[in-house]
Amino acid sequence: MVSTVVFLAVAYVCCGLLPLALVPSVRNAGPKPGKIGVLVTLLGLAIWSIAVGLLLLETDSTRYRLFGTLFGAGGQLAAVGYFLLATEYTGALVVTRRTGYVFGTAIGLSAALSLSDPYHHLVWEGTTTPPMNEVTLGPAGILIVLATVGIAISALLLLVADVVTASGIRRRQSFVLVLAGIPTIAGYFVDFALLSSSELTLLPIGFAGSAFAYAWAIFQKDFLDIVPIGRKRIVEEMTDAAVVLDADDRVVECNPAARRIVDIGPEYTGLSVQQFFSSVPAAVDRLADDSGVDTELAATIDGDRRHFHLTVSRLDDASSVPAGRLVVLRDITALKRRERTLKRRESELEFLRQILTRVLRHNIRNDLTAVRGYADLIATEAKQEHADLAETIVETSDNLLETSRKARIIEEVIDQDPVTQKLDLTARLTDLVIDYRSTYDRATISLTAPDSCPVEADPWLEHTFDVLLENALEHAGDEPTVDVTVDRGDDETTVTIADDGPGIPPAELAVLEQGEETPLEHTSGVGLWIVHWVVDRSGASITFDTGSAGTRVSIRIPTSPRSMAASSKSVPGH
Repeated sequence: MVSTVVFLAVAYVCCGLLPLALVPSVRNAGPKPGKIGVLVTLLGLAIWSIAVGLLLLETDSTRYRLFGTLFGAGGQLAAVGYFLLATEYTGALVVTRRTGYVFGTAIGLSAALSLSDPYHHLVWEGTTTPPMNEVTLGPAGILIVLATVGIAISALLLLVADVVTASGIRRRQSFVLVLAGIPTIAGYFVDFALLSSSELTLLPIGFAGSAFAYAWAIFQKDFLDIVPIGRKRIVEEMTDAAVVLDADDRVVECNPAARRIVDIGPEYTGLSVQQFFSSVPAAVDRLADDSGVDTELAATIDGDRRHFHLTVSRLDDASSVPAGRLVVLRDITALKRRERTLKRRESELEFLRQILTRVLRHNIRNDLTAVRGYADLIATEAKQEHADLAETIVETSDNLLETSRKARIIEEVIDQDPVTQKLDLTARLTDLVIDYRSTYDRATISLTAPDSCPVEADPWLEHTFDVLLENALEHAGDEPTVDVTVDRGDDETTVTIADDGPGIPPAELAVLEQGEETPLEHTSGVGLWIVHWVVDRSGASITFDTGSAGTRVSIRIPTSPRSMAASSKSVPGH
């Protein structure tokens, strides 16, 4: 007849084989959060239970100490595995190789202390002889047991907290994982409180209960199959419609905005992409691309045509293995409406521009030319009183014609795409200075510049120098003084135009500083618009220093790295 001890030993060993039966299913689950923890837990439960059975049958003290060491190592593996499972599943800890090294080293050291107990009596106090109920733990053994129990209870509390805060399949899975830990932890405390003086132990029964709970989680609750990835990211951070897919493109989580778009209830977990986005087929087509997606799509939702910006990004686990994808749909219907409105307004403005350019300005220019001609004729032939009035008409016509000319320049600047070409600033400025010296013979114009100063810039930049020189000479008095300086640096070249005139009115400087139209006192206001656009499109910068003593305008142009250094020369004024 089989003795009770042998029967219990065989039963305990069989209980230890139950967790091992789940190992193949867990290993084949792929790279899922919590997988490593489950494997370590199952291995620990198996070692723990089998060690209990072997301890019941063993009489040799050396082998008894060996099986006792396995007993302790199995319990530690089960506790650590449960902790790794809970922390990785809830996102409380990123499990890495270093984490495994730390726990593995601790378990190895405790095993070494257990095996060498005859030399220090820190673990078993030298009582590693049967029966089990007569074994006494030493100080190190007590610390190891307390640490193991603390780790297991910490994991249990993490999962309990997740049950309280989670919802849907996440809550159900967390609840099953709590149930998986309770039989073993409860069995340990029952043994400690009620059966410490007996060879009978309920721990293997608890192991079997935990094994069945894990089997339920894996095969009935889709644990390690549908993994709740990124829930906190959606619930706490996402304001747009967001959907989390697992590695098999099944829906794991989504926020209320997403459910409203696809018109689906709370039972969405586990649906395929095709099922979930059946009302937005364009999204299904885009999601067929496994790489990142960043595009726009349109769909009819509740009878309305709506536009969305779709982004799809990959979600990786701690080891950078793809764990799923995050799909975000941003409703841009209002933006699209504004774009259509802007396009319509642009079309209307272009039509008005063509009218102003081709009809009004052409007609005005022709009429002004005729008016100026008649006024000039009157000024030549009429009496002095009428000649003065006619001269005023001529001057006004000249101003209007100049404004029209500058307006055409602005139009050409805006219509043409920015280009860069090699310009010799010294040569261009020299030509302008020579021309203005012949026009304004009472002015003193000086130029200080290198022999050559090549830069790569927009060719329209020459017009800014022309406008600024003209402004300085027109409004600086009867005998103005204008100094033009070119200062070449390693990173930028600065062209400075300084005059001794009354300064530019603040209202006209606002054209550049604020980018707004202001009432123009004279044609220099239109010229400043030319300066504004040309400098802006050239990648240059401009500053004005104006006051009663005159105006100093500095234009800084990026220097081409291919430009060669040049020596300086001076062109004296006259």
